[in-house]
Amino acid sequence: MNVYVHEYEKIETRTRRRNNFLLRYLPILLLMAAGIVVGKIYVQSVAIRWSRDLIERNEAARDLELQNQELTRSIAALKARSRVARDAADRLGMVVPGDEDVVWLTVPARAPVAAVAELGADQGKGGAVAVMQGWLDALWQEEALALTSQ
Repeated sequence: MNVYVHEYEKIETRTRRRNNFLLRYLPILLLMAAGIVVGKIYVQSVAIRWSRDLIERNEAARDLELQNQELTRSIAALKARSRVARDAADRLGMVVPGDEDVVWLTVPARAPVAAVAELGADQGKGGAVAVMQGWLDALWQEEALALTSQ
């Protein structure tokens, strides 16, 4: 075989290998490139959608804060004493009582302090509670009697 023919066949084999490589791997490379492009576009669209949702939620939060401030002012206005007194007078016919309308009840000056002190440390806390409860019951009955007898 001629040296030139042998060299020509080597070059031809290399060319076939190169062409064969391109034919074999070019579709895979093109699919990978297409996948990367599509993936990048998808990621960008998701990021845009998330940013739009974030902006909408921030606007909704700001609107709710404004509404909350407005409702707080409304509540403060509704709780104002002057408004409550005016509505009580207008709607319910209520009036502020004068000095002649108020009845003051006097409470006896006696107190269960002496009775509790007499118990001392020997009866403990339970005895003091019982004395206090008895004194309050008696006071309640006296006040109820005073109110019903007027």
